[in-house]
Amino acid sequence: MNLMKNLSLKLISLVIAVILWFTVTSKDYRYGDFNIPLELRGLPGNLILIRASFEDHEVNNVTVRTRASEAIIRSMGERAMFLSVDISHLDEGRHMLQLSESMVLGRPPGVEITEIFPRVLELEIEPLLIQPAVRVRPEILGKPAGNFDVVEILCVPPTVRVSGPKKIVEKIETLSTPQINVDGMTATVIERSLVLVSPHPLVKLMPESVNLRIRIGEREISRNFERMPVEVRKEKYVTQINPRTIDAWVQGPHSQIEKIARKNIRVFVTLNDLEPSRKNVRLEPQLEISPSDSFPQVRLERFSQNYVDALVTNRKAQD
Repeated sequence: MNLMKNLSLKLISLVIAVILWFTVTSKDYRYGDFNIPLELRGLPGNLILIRASFEDHEVNNVTVRTRASEAIIRSMGERAMFLSVDISHLDEGRHMLQLSESMVLGRPPGVEITEIFPRVLELEIEPLLIQPAVRVRPEILGKPAGNFDVVEILCVPPTVRVSGPKKIVEKIETLSTPQINVDGMTATVIERSLVLVSPHPLVKLMPESVNLRIRIGEREISRNFERMPVEVRKEKYVTQINPRTIDAWVQGPHSQIEKIARKNIRVFVTLNDLEPSRKNVRLEPQLEISPSDSFPQVRLERFSQNYVDALVTNRKAQD
């Protein structure tokens, strides 16, 4: 064998091979650790992921060790990579999930993933429960001054939609607003837009805020007037009624109830020109306050009984 044949070409080839080997083997590789987001996707809409954990510690990010040139390592940003896992095949319950290097997405060319921590996650999955109308309860702190009180509370909307893990949402009966302090206040109207606080990070509220209107006015009290005579109105024929007197309770603002007297109250039944009959007719008693502009907020609370018996006779009533 003639080793000296084409010697110059062989020497050139050897030099090129040595240069290539030196270039590859002398390349400066480095390792870098990056904390990247964990994305668990594809879970069916009727389920919710409660927790992804490792050794009882919740996991939202994983650590990956990368191998690449020093220049690439220095230029890499943690936000460029994330670990994505399709969990659409999982059902409710607890599951062990194995992580692999192929799940790391967004890595630059020339980057090798050598390690992942943790390697195994425990997933807890529950059914998703939706309550379409959970009542919102306004929280009032303190007490208005003197004879004043909270006389109206209006919450818009009065209910909100609540969704989340079944074991949490099924226990939610009401949602409270942040507290509104009314201590020492007199007649006024308070209007607030309030953000509701979710009882758990996985529980979602829709809407997340409500508008609250609180009106503070005079405290309402009631007062009893005993044995008020019952008047008969629109009487075409003489009518016998039973009972002829009843007790009346009225309610309204403190200042108006204190001033009202028996002379300001009328109790009556209306016959509407009933014809004579051998049977009693049961009529509902009614209340009239006069003068009405002096007691605009006074109203009937109740009567001692809900009806009056009326017997219409054959005798014409006098005009």
